[in-house]
Amino acid sequence: MSVSRIKVGLPLDSSRKLIHSSWKWSVKTRAKKESVSRIRLLKSASASSKVASLPENQVMPNLAAAPLSFLSARHFFVLSAVFMAAIFLVWGLIYSNHLSVAMSYEISDLTQRKLELLEINRQLKTELAQIGSLGQLEEAARSVLGLITPSQGQIVVIN
Repeated sequence: MSVSRIKVGLPLDSSRKLIHSSWKWSVKTRAKKESVSRIRLLKSASASSKVASLPENQVMPNLAAAPLSFLSARHFFVLSAVFMAAIFLVWGLIYSNHLSVAMSYEISDLTQRKLELLEINRQLKTELAQIGSLGQLEEAARSVLGLITPSQGQIVVIN
């Protein structure tokens, strides 16, 4: 048996107007008529500025004490899921930005190191070319090893 549901509460101006926010009509017309008569009773009681006595199964919530009482559990979970998704999205964007900046610094450092190594390589090639020249080799052989140029009679060619 389904019964219609009426949400009632105090508005922000603290007057005793009853607020109905949602209807859940049953298929049976008897329940429909009962809910309409309840609403008429509540409206007439609030119009005469008397404190309306609610039926036993209905409670007038205090909106100041429970500000989120208007949310159902389903709405709460949906809103919390959307909020968590937004937090993860923002966190992912921040983290990816952090990674891209870190990689940019690393690329810059590696590019600088590459340029330094290319300069060292160029200097070593120049030094190798100088050391490998015939004039440099001959001078090193005379000064370090004490070798001299052979005379014409000291050279023997073997076939």
